[in-house]
Amino acid sequence: MMQCIVAIALLVVLANGGMVDRELLITETNVREINKKAKTWTASADQGKLSGATIKQLKSLMGVRNVKLPANVTRRTYSKEFIATLPDSFDSAKQWPHCATITQIRDQSACGSCWAFGAAEAISDRYCTFGGQANLTISANNLVACCDSCGYGCDGGDPIAAWQYWTSTGLVDDYCDPYPYPACEHHVTPAHPHFPPCPSNEYPTPECTQTCKNGKSWSNSQHFGTSAYGVSGEDDYKAELFSHGPFEVAFTVYDDFPTYKGGVYQQTSQNALGGHAVRIVGWGNLNGTPYWKIANSWNVDWGLNGYFLILRGADECGIEDSGAAGAPKL
Repeated sequence: MMQCIVAIALLVVLANGGMVDRELLITETNVREINKKAKTWTASADQGKLSGATIKQLKSLMGVRNVKLPANVTRRTYSKEFIATLPDSFDSAKQWPHCATITQIRDQSACGSCWAFGAAEAISDRYCTFGGQANLTISANNLVACCDSCGYGCDGGDPIAAWQYWTSTGLVDDYCDPYPYPACEHHVTPAHPHFPPCPSNEYPTPECTQTCKNGKSWSNSQHFGTSAYGVSGEDDYKAELFSHGPFEVAFTVYDDFPTYKGGVYQQTSQNALGGHAVRIVGWGNLNGTPYWKIANSWNVDWGLNGYFLILRGADECGIEDSGAAGAPKL
């Protein structure tokens, strides 16, 4: 099973017999080897010092069951004429500066719920980009706990199914159904940590109570979407992002990715750890390398204050195959 990465470390192969070290420490030696191969990005050993986690535990935290969109999902496309008018760079936060949720970096904690967080975050953004509702934060927990058609809660799910659930069943806001698990430091040991370390074991899927914690009615707290659809390819990604705002994407994570510290990520390893869902917020070029700007859900201490850049236009790690998006009912 592939569930979200919230605490990952690189494999350390022991010299005696090639066994895998159960502590899976990211070492300075490993990082130096990655940095020799990584021409457009920088790895850091500070990004991963989790001990005591086995490979089985780490893989159990990857939450996307399939990084490709199902064949029967309707895909939105845009005209070549419109695509030709798009700028060389774009940032959703600058385009919609009044939309507070766009700059939020959430934390899925020790639960394989990235599929739900990517959806809830982007849906929150779209209530603002479509209709100006700047402070509406959609509950990720509503998806994790209640969406049986999406998958298995903390044991993984399907991003596009989360958007479809939003249109059919609705999602409440975060004040009604807040996430029960605390933020924690994900395979990073900053000098001044904001949060305690993540536990090595995954939290269980929360119970679906459909009872608002703020005392309001569940039904009166629900918000619905009018459509859910897929997006594929660099050009349509740019057009969708420019026209409607952030959306959810999934990609395959390799065991060099957890060490990411800055620059434009390009895969240097062949060791896949599983699928991860995130929120795409912009694009641009860095020193001649085209990139997508991505908001992760491992809090602000990881990567570039919670963000990372990944190569654009080459379907790096499958990231341009799997956009999930939709429109809100206002």
